[in-house]
Amino acid sequence: MTEMPLSQRVSTIRTMLDQLDAQLSEAKAPPEGLEDLKHTVDTLRTSVWAVLSASKSTNYHALVERFRLRRALDLTRSMLADMESGKTNALQPEHVELQILSQQLIERIGRLKRA
Repeated sequence: MTEMPLSQRVSTIRTMLDQLDAQLSEAKAPPEGLEDLKHTVDTLRTSVWAVLSASKSTNYHALVERFRLRRALDLTRSMLADMESGKTNALQPEHVELQILSQQLIERIGRLKRA
């Protein structure tokens, strides 16, 4: 199966989101998974903003990478603050996965520093 060109995928997703928006305005209650969709759309929105902003630069890839790093830093700070304030007090499966990925990330950053 051939993958749809990116411009066509963007158009298809926009149409789907417009249809979803119309359905949501008529819904009597928020459907299951709406919070996850909100997070995904928020992430996509900021990624699109970064790509559009960086496209005006001669150093496109570096700007996108730095933007992603800043988003990761903001999210990490927020999670840490929630843990320190007691808002997060139960271990979730994602905590373990995050811990493993964080350890891998620390190792990779160490390699970058040595290079």
